Amino acid sequence: MPAAPARRPVGIAQPAAALAAADEERLRRYATALALSEGPPPAGAGRRDEPRLSLNYARALVRKTAAYVFPGPVTFRTPPGAGPPAAAARAETALAALVADLDLAALDVGLCMDAAVLGDAAVKITWDARAAAPLVVPVDPATLAVGAAADDPRRMLTATQRYGLPPTRLRELGWLAAGHEPPHDAPLEIVERWTPARWQVEVAGQLVRDEANPYGWLPYVVLPNAPRPHQFWGESDLIDLGDLCHEIERRVGVLSRVLDLSGAPIAVLENVDGADGIGVRPGAVWELPEGARAYLLDLLSGGGAELHVRYLDLLFRALHDLSETPRTAFGDAGRNLSGAALEVEVQPLLQKVARKRRGWDAFYRERNTRLLDLLERHGGQPLGGVRRTEAIWPSVLPSDVDGAVRNAALLVREGIHSRRTAIATLGGADPDGEFARVRHEAAAIAAPGPLAPAAPSSEEERAP
Repeated sequence: MPAAPARRPVGIAQPAAALAAADEERLRRYATALALSEGPPPAGAGRRDEPRLSLNYARALVRKTAAYVFPGPVTFRTPPGAGPPAAAARAETALAALVADLDLAALDVGLCMDAAVLGDAAVKITWDARAAAPLVVPVDPATLAVGAAADDPRRMLTATQRYGLPPTRLRELGWLAAGHEPPHDAPLEIVERWTPARWQVEVAGQLVRDEANPYGWLPYVVLPNAPRPHQFWGESDLIDLGDLCHEIERRVGVLSRVLDLSGAPIAVLENVDGADGIGVRPGAVWELPEGARAYLLDLLSGGGAELHVRYLDLLFRALHDLSETPRTAFGDAGRNLSGAALEVEVQPLLQKVARKRRGWDAFYRERNTRLLDLLERHGGQPLGGVRRTEAIWPSVLPSDVDGAVRNAALLVREGIHSRRTAIATLGGADPDGEFARVRHEAAAIAAPGPLAPAAPSSEEERAP
């Protein structure tokens, strides 16, 4: 990957003085990857001989992959044995409502792109006392430093976050010590140190909070992108694409200049002392001395432009191979393909999405465990200690809903799946409540006459 430019990328903090050498190297990787994702300056901002087109394929590939990872919202269910059935149903409903209220589906797409670009993404999960609800906010991983277990590099033991806040916000939080009013409105450096037992806050080097951890767990959840088994942090998807993206931009710029010059042909004069009165325009008449020769230089003769195009085709093929994103993923298969053939065509992308989703499964388990814990301990919701959840992912490729329903019905009929599992798999947000309504309707059909009302769904139980 090419070296990072001298300009400082927006959004990247540089607390190098307080970070270990490994964290400094990680920040340099973040800066390089972010510069590649942001792309070069707009066309015409540099020298005249620089490419006139800015083609940000790195960003396009990241967005396309995120679209395949999240073609639709992710839903959650509690696995068997997670807790009493009624409490598990309440936990599912409460979690679904929280995901909708906090718009976590949109946040997840942004985190997916951040992780693909930088190599890592993170969120901070806390309890908002004013709103009486959990709060999930994205965190710049460049502001985080973690302490991992020596025998398990993937397990986070401590977390330190460095960021800046203006004095007005510090007053709202009560983090300004008495008699230490800052003389300006510039942001002050905040350092939060978390362990499972303690929480410390420093403002401009002064300790303002030192108390027991109100949660009993670290409020940060990190999403590493393609992590190695012996490392905590992840790796950017752009690590192998930098040189290719820059070369494609250079070659397209060269081809663009060739076509520009061919549209305004160059007049070549031989044995002529001056070129006064000679111009290339329709109907122009040139008067040349004896023995002189004039002609127009054809830059497209001999297949020169075609050579550039073939080279660009090779570069794009390498780009799609290294990014595991075939051209078909952009809707350009070049031919009609059946459903099975389309799946084979985009198989590299499907494998890439499957790897990313495995990382997201671990992220969701950690995030949802913290959210359910906050809802029960601080929000007072009766969840019966239910903490475990499973993600239900939408199909990566366009699927036939009728076929999915037939498959689910067959699995239920053969005793492979329960009806509750089938409802959850098809996207039902309240499988227990839906199954109760199905049973009530079946009873109404079998025994005509007045029936007692159907058992309330989990959502109805929560209503006042």
